[in-house]
Amino acid sequence: MARIPLAPLSDLTQARYVIHLSDGKRLVLFRLPTIEPAKNGTQTQNETPTSANANGNANAKTHTNTKPSKARNDANGWSYYAMEAECPHAGGPMQDSAIDIEDSAYVVSCPWHAYDFNVETGESSVGIKACTFPVDVTAEGEGETRMVAVEYVSEREGWDEGVGLVKLEAVSETMKLKKGSTISTTAKTNPNPKTGEMGVGEDDGPVRYLDDNATVCEWCAHILNTSHPEHKIELTAHLFKIFTEREGTTSAMVIGDRSSVTLPDLPPRDGVKDVTRGAVPKPGRGGTQKSRINMLHALANIEQWAIDLAVDICVRFAQFQTTETQPQGLPRAFFHDWLKVANDEAKHFSLLRTRLEELGSYFGALPVHHGLWEAATSTAHDLRARISIIALVHEARGLDVNPVTIDKFRKAGDGESVDTLEIIHNDEITHVTTGHRWLTWICGQEDTDPVQVFRGNVQKYYRGPLREPFNEEARLQAGLDRSYYEDLVGYQPYQSAPAPA
Repeated sequence: MARIPLAPLSDLTQARYVIHLSDGKRLVLFRLPTIEPAKNGTQTQNETPTSANANGNANAKTHTNTKPSKARNDANGWSYYAMEAECPHAGGPMQDSAIDIEDSAYVVSCPWHAYDFNVETGESSVGIKACTFPVDVTAEGEGETRMVAVEYVSEREGWDEGVGLVKLEAVSETMKLKKGSTISTTAKTNPNPKTGEMGVGEDDGPVRYLDDNATVCEWCAHILNTSHPEHKIELTAHLFKIFTEREGTTSAMVIGDRSSVTLPDLPPRDGVKDVTRGAVPKPGRGGTQKSRINMLHALANIEQWAIDLAVDICVRFAQFQTTETQPQGLPRAFFHDWLKVANDEAKHFSLLRTRLEELGSYFGALPVHHGLWEAATSTAHDLRARISIIALVHEARGLDVNPVTIDKFRKAGDGESVDTLEIIHNDEITHVTTGHRWLTWICGQEDTDPVQVFRGNVQKYYRGPLREPFNEEARLQAGLDRSYYEDLVGYQPYQSAPAPA
């Protein structure tokens, strides 16, 4: 067993890090609030923290200086855990896992298929086990700097003593707002870097928050009706944060319904020119900076619409009932999952918009289209159709084209854009997984075949064929085997009869 120093304790400030080792193995380091034990050695109901948000900010009580615990992985109110970075089921990225607390222990769930693992023991409720590794934060000597180290056994014979740390990579947890600032209540649009003029929304004022009694549906409608892009990012991140922090507590958010809110026919946009798809400039092949800016701008437009699509599915279908003898409403996990998707999309938009500015452009410099919202409008009456077309066609198509796009930026030497696009690609696998999970859940309740339901919806609501090439590996990771999309053709547009000769 090798003891591998990772970093001084004071340098670790984020919830998750990926550990790259010299034997090729990758681990995840979790930094989580220490769970406070009850005085009698067990936890009472009032003392038991119930959940953690996606960044590991758990609703947990932390130890004080008088705490009895002497655990080696415990320091200053935080506990540190290490486990393998790939889910043992299908290789999902455990650095993106959801975190919960069960029986006074942290449990992480793989973002691909929701397999759960105790971060300390590796045990799961599904019978498979993940590899975990002890973490030590004890000082090596009196007055020495406290180092965080992992005790590691290599899978490669003879590597235990020689293995070392290659890189400790912090997992991105925050949005990128204007000029690298953090989320604030006074975010404004950036000036056009060429003219110095401010874009639309310069004097919009602070973002408007709803009160503590607002329902999930009221929040989602508020986001849909928010036209300022920076405010939309901030409100989306805030909603996901408060939903996860309050979940499982006595003040959990009420879901609500559509009866008290107004949903826009088309969510408003500040600072962009909306045109038909054919009027949007062709992005080119990525060989020039202008071409790459066009690509990033098109992707940013998609991500901004994706925010609205994810919050819309929560409010529009809040009162959905399955069709069966005993209809079922949607569980709260449905709303958590789609708010997580919305939060991811807000992060993606912020990353792309920031990258455009770093390249000397800005979002709104080019015209955009709202084709994705048209797909949402055509499926607004049926949750099964909405999931099929938005998550399992459009999001899945992103999995097909992302690697090609990333390769274009890599060949152009644009490493910063590559990093952004890889973050987006990995997240989007989880978004397709979310769609697959909830379509499968609905079909399970209704005793229908999700493959046939999906294919039927594509034939009704998607124009034309689903074209190869398909990223079969990424699709399969998300739960879609070829039976879903092989030889699948949507409806054909009406063709008028030729004029008589």
